[in-house]
Amino acid sequence: MRVATLDLGTNTFLCLICDVEDGIIQTVFEDQVRVVRLGQDVNKTRKLHPEALKRAEECFKEFAQLISDHRPDRVMAFATSAARDVQNANELFELGKRFAIPIQVISGEQEAECTFAGTIDSELTKPVAIVDVGGGSTEFIIGDQEGIKFRTSLDIGSVRLTERFITEHPVKDIELKNLEQHLTNETSTLSSILDKLPIELKPSKVIAVAGTPTTLATLDMGLPFEGDKVHGYKLSLSAIKVWADKLRLMTIEERQSLAGMEPKRADVIVAGALTLLHSCKVFECEEVEVSIRGLRYGIAKLMSQGAV
Repeated sequence: MRVATLDLGTNTFLCLICDVEDGIIQTVFEDQVRVVRLGQDVNKTRKLHPEALKRAEECFKEFAQLISDHRPDRVMAFATSAARDVQNANELFELGKRFAIPIQVISGEQEAECTFAGTIDSELTKPVAIVDVGGGSTEFIIGDQEGIKFRTSLDIGSVRLTERFITEHPVKDIELKNLEQHLTNETSTLSSILDKLPIELKPSKVIAVAGTPTTLATLDMGLPFEGDKVHGYKLSLSAIKVWADKLRLMTIEERQSLAGMEPKRADVIVAGALTLLHSCKVFECEEVEVSIRGLRYGIAKLMSQGAV
């Protein structure tokens, strides 16, 4: 079965076109990422900005051509945090219809299920945790061989926090302090909840997905993005902190010049790195395993099994 699955996030749009059978991905033809910044000003206005919709239109035009080239049996697009938060999501749906891309806005619970299915690519013997740092929200998932045992979503993400706390680059000391205090406050309740989980659900490792951890992995390697090298890369929390400290002292242009930096992510990477750092601290781990997979892979697997 050939499918095209799209993850329409707050910061990035991703398009996977692959052959998949019974939940196993056989061949990947396309796995494209575009920084669209759909969540522009959403935290402030609760509406999709006209400029963001224009960028979405341009991206859909490009993805629609890829879909036409590969002629999948099914096409499905899931929109997440930004689309959940706005009053004019219908404008995004209309764009999808124009390019024959059906769009669904999914709940945090559905997002967690698909992300878990897409990230886990082997049989589990022990529970694992997944941290999905998005542009508008961050998802926390714990699961084992039987499926998801715990999930929650917090409104902390690279775009949302940058727009709320950061006004200059390099980042001012007071803005950094306010951002970190907010992250501490937001994750403190989660830490208390995780402390009370049964010992058998304590995760054996933490897997980090989405653009923030993959970008930090490429920066840590000092290489342009290569999926095979990034996938499975072990990124220590100390390295995340070092990079957050370095990046916050740079201008946007200086960040853009770094090997492995996606230029359109340079303005939000500090907030993203700090979100990942504080998110992983709640699991009291020393490192995270970076994954290039996630929601779009999960949609593909579940589509082949008739679950979505």
